[in-house]
Amino acid sequence: MKIKLILVFCVLLGLSWFTAISEAVNNPKKVQEHLTRAAELEAQGVYVDAVTEYEQALTYVPGDTAISLKMAEAQLQTGNSKKFVNICKDAAEQNQKDAAAMDRLMNYYVERNDEASAVRYLSEFTEEYPKNENALSWLVRLKGSYEELFFNYEEPGPVVHNSMVVSREGKYGLADGLGGELLEPEYEEVHPYSQDDMALIRKDGAYIYIDRDAQTRLVPDASYENLGMMSSGRTVASVNGKYGLLDESLQPLTEFAWDDLTQISDSVGACAQNGKWALIGKNGKEKTEYVYEDVIRDAFGYCAGQKRIFVKENGSYHLVDKKGSPVGDLTFEDAQIFPEEGYAAVCMGGKWGFADAKGRLVIECQYEDACSFSNGFAAVCVGGKWGYIDENGNQIVEPKFEEVTPISEIGTASVKQGEWMLIQLELFR
Repeated sequence: MKIKLILVFCVLLGLSWFTAISEAVNNPKKVQEHLTRAAELEAQGVYVDAVTEYEQALTYVPGDTAISLKMAEAQLQTGNSKKFVNICKDAAEQNQKDAAAMDRLMNYYVERNDEASAVRYLSEFTEEYPKNENALSWLVRLKGSYEELFFNYEEPGPVVHNSMVVSREGKYGLADGLGGELLEPEYEEVHPYSQDDMALIRKDGAYIYIDRDAQTRLVPDASYENLGMMSSGRTVASVNGKYGLLDESLQPLTEFAWDDLTQISDSVGACAQNGKWALIGKNGKEKTEYVYEDVIRDAFGYCAGQKRIFVKENGSYHLVDKKGSPVGDLTFEDAQIFPEEGYAAVCMGGKWGFADAKGRLVIECQYEDACSFSNGFAAVCVGGKWGYIDENGNQIVEPKFEEVTPISEIGTASVKQGEWMLIQLELFR
């Protein structure tokens, strides 16, 4: 009985081997038959049946990228762009060593001026497959693509809390990050909205703070000069050339005793007395001695970001924390304040690069000029023209503009090329 069972097993095994060998020999022939028939059908314009032939061919060679792409193109000819895209995506993910499917999909998006869809997919793809060099290369190439938006203003400022100062015929107003008008340009001076949703404006020589509905909320005392943005219930003002802090009701929080004063952010600011600077807290209490020759400030009077401040001692700048303790060992010829997130622009040897919040140089000093990072991108100047890089130092938007503003949280920026225009990176759409 055992001998019979063994014989039966051997016969079955032999038959399975014969079948496998037979299929291995015949499969290429069957695949070619389906491909030939598909080509004939495509020549006749019968793309629906051609798709069926490609599907049959794939049953013999599952995951074959070349056949999958032929089927995708046939789907596209039927008008089914959704299936075309899905087939390309599946092929790109299943066979990552073959770049053909990813390349075809990206070219499809580019041909249709739909870089936004390309960048969205690449962002998701590279997050799941961070070592796919072809996808990463496409992402670097395309995430700097942008759309030009309608814009009818002069000399725009950076977008701050979805508001930017714009001008027209010498008067100032506010627009949102997409260029939509928030406040008609009719004022002598305008500041963007702060994190407290207050904007400072000046008309007929008088300052007031307005809310998002352009309603008057605070009216400063007429004796106050050099008012700043309202931030965390604090703002700067001067009286008779001396500076002090005001609270959220515009009442004096400190005496007007300083020669200069920065805005408060991260619960820290800086004050100047007799040519020297010290750090102060949000209530005006001094945190350090008056030992600094200077502090770096931005256009709105802030000096701190990520609880870091650039201060000047012995002729060069270095980084300190909000208590005045040194951060890192590097010194700089110049710098810009730290953004809420990302790297700060620093200057060494006459060239600009970028440092992180630990005081380390993370992008070498190689640019003629630069701005600190904003929402993942930084403006840099090369050959007298401005463009943008990402946090890996990749040139995302080529240097071709005369002037630029930082990238906003919705991916917009004002750029000048003869005239000012507003662009939006496709990555943010």
